[in-house]
Amino acid sequence: MRHQNGFTLLELMMVIAILAITLAFAVPAYQSTIAAESIQAESNNLYGDILYARNEALRQGLYVLVCQSTDNQTCDASGGSANWAVGWIVTTGTSCANGSNGTVLRKQKAFSSKDTANYTNLASPPVAGTTPFCFNRMGYAASANTGKVVIRSTSNTSATPYCVIVEASGHPLSLRGGQTSPSGMTCP
Repeated sequence: MRHQNGFTLLELMMVIAILAITLAFAVPAYQSTIAAESIQAESNNLYGDILYARNEALRQGLYVLVCQSTDNQTCDASGGSANWAVGWIVTTGTSCANGSNGTVLRKQKAFSSKDTANYTNLASPPVAGTTPFCFNRMGYAASANTGKVVIRSTSNTSATPYCVIVEASGHPLSLRGGQTSPSGMTCP
Protein backbone atom coordinates (compact mmCIF):
# COMPACT_ATOMS: atom_id res chain seq x y z
CA MET A 1 0.00 0.00 0.00
CA ARG A 2 1.30 3.37 -1.04
CA HIS A 3 1.53 6.22 1.55
CA GLN A 4 -0.50 9.34 0.57
CA ASN A 5 0.76 12.85 1.33
CA GLY A 6 -1.73 15.55 2.29
CA PHE A 7 -4.32 16.46 4.89
CA THR A 8 -7.40 14.59 5.92
CA LEU A 9 -10.82 16.20 5.79
CA LEU A 10 -10.91 16.30 9.59
CA GLU A 11 -7.59 18.18 9.75
CA LEU A 12 -8.75 20.74 7.18
CA MET A 13 -12.03 21.29 9.06
CA MET A 14 -10.11 21.87 12.31
CA VAL A 15 -7.84 24.45 10.68
CA ILE A 16 -10.83 26.27 9.16
CA ALA A 17 -12.63 26.28 12.53
CA ILE A 18 -9.58 27.69 14.33
CA LEU A 19 -9.15 30.33 11.62
CA ALA A 20 -12.83 31.34 11.86
CA ILE A 21 -12.63 31.69 15.65
CA THR A 22 -9.45 33.78 15.39
CA LEU A 23 -11.00 36.08 12.78
CA ALA A 24 -14.14 36.48 14.87
CA PHE A 25 -12.01 38.11 17.57
CA ALA A 26 -9.46 39.87 15.35
CA VAL A 27 -11.72 41.73 12.91
CA PRO A 28 -13.67 43.80 15.50
CA ALA A 29 -10.45 44.63 17.36
CA TYR A 30 -8.84 45.70 14.09
CA GLN A 31 -11.80 47.93 13.20
CA SER A 32 -11.66 49.51 16.65
CA THR A 33 -7.95 50.20 16.22
CA ILE A 34 -8.51 51.76 12.79
CA ALA A 35 -11.27 54.03 14.19
CA ALA A 36 -9.08 55.10 17.13
CA GLU A 37 -6.12 55.84 14.85
CA SER A 38 -8.35 57.81 12.49
CA ILE A 39 -9.70 60.19 15.14
CA GLN A 40 -6.25 60.58 16.69
CA ALA A 41 -4.77 61.55 13.30
CA GLU A 42 -7.62 64.01 12.64
CA SER A 43 -7.11 65.54 16.08
CA ASN A 44 -3.36 65.83 15.49
CA ASN A 45 -3.98 67.59 12.15
CA LEU A 46 -6.23 70.20 13.75
CA TYR A 47 -3.90 70.66 16.74
CA GLY A 48 -0.91 71.08 14.41
CA ASP A 49 -2.72 73.66 12.28
CA ILE A 50 -3.73 75.63 15.38
CA LEU A 51 -0.12 75.62 16.64
CA TYR A 52 1.01 76.73 13.18
CA ALA A 53 -1.56 79.55 13.15
CA ARG A 54 -0.43 80.84 16.52
CA ASN A 55 3.22 80.73 15.49
CA GLU A 56 2.45 82.54 12.22
CA ALA A 57 0.54 85.25 14.10
CA LEU A 58 3.61 85.83 16.25
CA ARG A 59 6.04 85.61 13.32
CA GLN A 60 4.10 87.78 10.85
CA GLY A 61 2.54 90.18 13.36
CA LEU A 62 -0.91 89.62 11.83
CA TYR A 63 -4.24 88.13 12.81
CA VAL A 64 -4.22 84.47 11.83
CA LEU A 65 -7.41 82.43 11.87
CA VAL A 66 -8.22 78.75 11.78
CA CYS A 67 -11.76 78.48 10.51
CA GLN A 68 -14.17 75.92 9.14
CA SER A 69 -14.16 75.92 5.35
CA THR A 70 -16.09 73.76 2.93
CA ASP A 71 -14.37 75.22 -0.16
CA ASN A 72 -10.78 75.41 1.22
CA GLN A 73 -10.63 79.06 0.08
CA THR A 74 -12.69 81.14 2.53
CA CYS A 75 -14.03 80.84 6.05
CA ASP A 76 -17.60 79.55 6.20
CA ALA A 77 -20.17 82.14 7.27
CA SER A 78 -20.86 82.38 10.99
CA GLY A 79 -23.99 80.54 11.99
CA GLY A 80 -23.34 77.54 9.77
CA SER A 81 -22.77 73.96 10.81
CA ALA A 82 -20.51 73.52 13.80
CA ASN A 83 -19.07 70.29 12.35
CA TRP A 84 -15.47 70.99 11.41
CA ALA A 85 -15.18 67.59 9.70
CA VAL A 86 -16.01 69.45 6.45
CA GLY A 87 -12.48 70.88 6.51
CA TRP A 88 -10.73 74.05 7.62
CA ILE A 89 -8.18 76.61 6.53
CA VAL A 90 -5.45 78.66 8.20
CA THR A 91 -5.64 82.20 6.85
CA THR A 92 -4.49 85.71 7.65
CA GLY A 93 -7.04 88.42 8.31
CA THR A 94 -7.40 92.09 9.12
CA SER A 95 -9.28 91.20 12.29
CA CYS A 96 -10.65 88.16 14.08
CA ALA A 97 -14.01 88.72 12.41
CA ASN A 98 -12.73 88.69 8.86
CA GLY A 99 -10.50 85.99 7.44
CA SER A 100 -12.12 85.67 4.04
CA ASN A 101 -9.92 88.29 2.38
CA GLY A 102 -6.59 87.12 3.76
CA THR A 103 -3.94 84.79 2.43
CA VAL A 104 -4.67 81.09 2.88
CA LEU A 105 -1.63 79.56 4.56
CA ARG A 106 -2.85 75.97 4.97
CA LYS A 107 -5.82 73.87 3.89
CA GLN A 108 -7.34 70.76 5.42
CA LYS A 109 -9.84 68.84 3.33
CA ALA A 110 -12.90 67.13 4.76
CA PHE A 111 -12.36 63.98 6.78
CA SER A 112 -12.25 60.89 4.59
CA SER A 113 -14.13 59.01 7.28
CA LYS A 114 -17.57 59.93 8.59
CA ASP A 115 -16.11 61.07 11.91
CA THR A 116 -17.46 64.26 13.47
CA ALA A 117 -15.57 67.29 14.76
CA ASN A 118 -18.07 69.36 16.73
CA TYR A 119 -17.11 72.87 17.74
CA THR A 120 -18.21 74.49 20.99
CA ASN A 121 -17.48 78.16 21.64
CA LEU A 122 -16.04 78.79 25.12
CA ALA A 123 -16.67 82.54 25.25
CA SER A 124 -18.90 83.93 27.94
CA PRO A 125 -21.60 84.34 26.67
CA PRO A 126 -21.05 81.73 23.94
CA VAL A 127 -20.99 82.81 20.32
CA ALA A 128 -23.04 80.55 18.05
CA GLY A 129 -21.97 79.13 14.74
CA THR A 130 -18.57 78.62 13.24
CA THR A 131 -16.55 81.29 15.02
CA PRO A 132 -12.92 80.72 14.04
CA PHE A 133 -9.95 80.30 16.30
CA CYS A 134 -8.12 83.61 15.95
CA PHE A 135 -4.71 84.68 17.20
CA ASN A 136 -3.50 88.28 17.39
CA ARG A 137 0.07 89.38 16.75
CA MET A 138 0.94 88.58 20.38
CA GLY A 139 -0.28 84.98 20.03
CA TYR A 140 -3.33 85.44 22.23
CA ALA A 141 -6.78 84.23 21.25
CA ALA A 142 -9.61 86.75 21.39
CA SER A 143 -12.08 85.69 24.11
CA ALA A 144 -14.84 85.23 21.54
CA ASN A 145 -12.49 82.96 19.60
CA THR A 146 -11.76 80.37 22.24
CA GLY A 147 -13.31 76.99 21.78
CA LYS A 148 -13.23 73.25 21.84
CA VAL A 149 -13.51 70.77 18.98
CA VAL A 150 -14.51 67.25 20.00
CA ILE A 151 -13.59 64.63 17.40
CA ARG A 152 -15.58 61.40 17.58
CA SER A 153 -15.78 58.24 15.54
CA THR A 154 -19.15 57.45 13.99
CA SER A 155 -18.08 53.98 12.88
CA ASN A 156 -17.10 52.91 16.40
CA THR A 157 -18.95 54.78 19.14
CA SER A 158 -16.86 53.10 21.85
CA ALA A 159 -13.66 54.71 20.51
CA THR A 160 -12.21 57.35 22.82
CA PRO A 161 -12.88 60.88 21.52
CA TYR A 162 -10.17 63.50 21.21
CA CYS A 163 -10.50 67.21 21.98
CA VAL A 164 -8.58 70.21 20.72
CA ILE A 165 -9.04 73.24 22.98
CA VAL A 166 -7.91 76.84 22.54
CA GLU A 167 -8.00 78.95 25.68
CA ALA A 168 -7.82 82.75 25.94
CA SER A 169 -4.06 82.59 26.49
CA GLY A 170 -3.87 81.24 22.95
CA HIS A 171 -2.36 78.02 24.18
CA PRO A 172 -3.87 75.05 22.34
CA LEU A 173 -4.34 71.71 24.08
CA SER A 174 -4.94 68.25 22.73
CA LEU A 175 -6.71 65.88 25.14
CA ARG A 176 -8.02 62.33 25.01
CA GLY A 177 -11.50 61.58 26.27
CA GLY A 178 -11.64 61.67 30.07
CA GLN A 179 -8.64 64.00 30.45
CA THR A 180 -8.85 67.43 32.08
CA SER A 181 -6.77 70.49 31.17
CA PRO A 182 -4.86 72.46 33.83
CA SER A 183 -7.60 75.12 33.69
CA GLY A 184 -10.31 72.54 34.40
CA MET A 185 -11.72 71.92 30.91
CA THR A 186 -12.62 68.32 30.26
CA CYS A 187 -12.78 66.18 27.18
CA PRO A 188 -15.87 63.93 27.29
